[in-house]
Amino acid sequence: MTTARSLAYDVLKRVHTDGAYSHIALSSKLDRAELGSRDRNLATEILYGTLARQRTIDEVLRRFVNRRLDKLDVPVLLTLRIAAYQLLFLDRVPDHAVVHEAVENVKAQMGRGASGFVNGVLRAMLRKKHFWEPWKQIDPEESAVVHLGVRHSLPDWIARRMIEDIGFDEAMEMADSFNARAPLYFRALGEDPSELPEGVEEIPDVPGCYRADHMTDELEDLLERKEWTVQDIGAQLVGHLSSPDEGARILDACAGLGGKAMHLAKLAGPDARVVAVDPQASKLKHLRQTIAGTPLAKQIQPELAKLEDLPQDDQYTGFDLVILDAPCSGLGVIRRHPETRWRRSVEDVRKLGVLQRSLLDEAAQRVRPGGVLVYSVCTFTTEEGPEQIARFLAERSEFQRREVPEALATTGYFDDDGALVVNPRDHDADGFFAVAMVREE
Repeated sequence: MTTARSLAYDVLKRVHTDGAYSHIALSSKLDRAELGSRDRNLATEILYGTLARQRTIDEVLRRFVNRRLDKLDVPVLLTLRIAAYQLLFLDRVPDHAVVHEAVENVKAQMGRGASGFVNGVLRAMLRKKHFWEPWKQIDPEESAVVHLGVRHSLPDWIARRMIEDIGFDEAMEMADSFNARAPLYFRALGEDPSELPEGVEEIPDVPGCYRADHMTDELEDLLERKEWTVQDIGAQLVGHLSSPDEGARILDACAGLGGKAMHLAKLAGPDARVVAVDPQASKLKHLRQTIAGTPLAKQIQPELAKLEDLPQDDQYTGFDLVILDAPCSGLGVIRRHPETRWRRSVEDVRKLGVLQRSLLDEAAQRVRPGGVLVYSVCTFTTEEGPEQIARFLAERSEFQRREVPEALATTGYFDDDGALVVNPRDHDADGFFAVAMVREE
């Protein structure tokens, strides 16, 4: 029988052994499972929590396991991580239930010897709770990076970058926010609703943005009927920062699933046309399915291609607005995709910076004089954000930063230079950076 914990284990195993994306694997598993909403939420919490808190969990487990963790059989390691997460961070789950299901899970896969080992480790943990906070043995004045990394479960390189950029105290607060449960944000595809579903609130500073703490049957129905779509505050603010004119010609240069393309089409009105370019057929297929049967289908032209492969002709140049939501490290969305923190490296950021630079230069060529170029990334690294824009503006004198639209200027989502900068700590939103630039006439 499928339980919340067994489902979380199955998905965690796919993430660990197959490199699956947690949100995709979880969604697929939940679609086939006969679980009530309470158990579905518990499975989600256990999965994301175990992935997010992995470093802290492993530091605790090392005090009770007399061998290297990476030498354990995968079922044993993952079962111990899931059980340890519940013991350390979930007060709502009784300890005896956690231990019992962990033991039974390993017994079914590995036999009595492995189950006895798991039982012994977890029972020892319950007897020695003074080992449950390993960061307290790490002096932050001597080892600030390691202290932060162990306390809030981040690799050292991310912890070091955060401390260098914003200081230790603020980095501790920001890292803590990375492990909080992310809310859901929505946007109406058509007319904004006159009455909101139960449990949903409107975000006053972001027109047409709605928030809910968790998914409900009513929200699922709105998504199924294509009346609403899921889109975070930061992504919606990119659309408002772009503020396209009525009837604008728009190029979404890295469209992905098409969330920003759909938003821009709505903001620019029924006469606007959006060319949505992406090299991944699966993402454009999703976009086509989303807009099928809606007025947006007449406005949005999905185009399977790399930006640099588009012809330099009238059809693909001279746009009023070009938006480049560039491929990035994705560290701004680690609340929703916690495995990202373990899959990224300093070298990834460097390589992505080179790609972003190339794409930004390519996108600039497709903006008409007087038109607008918007660059955005869902990350907080300076190389992918502020430094990328500083380099671009220094080399392309025909582009200048555009002022933030008046309606957004006092919302608290923009810095002194007019860049969109949102994060989980200050805005309970995904991390986003975006800048709008005008090409001189």
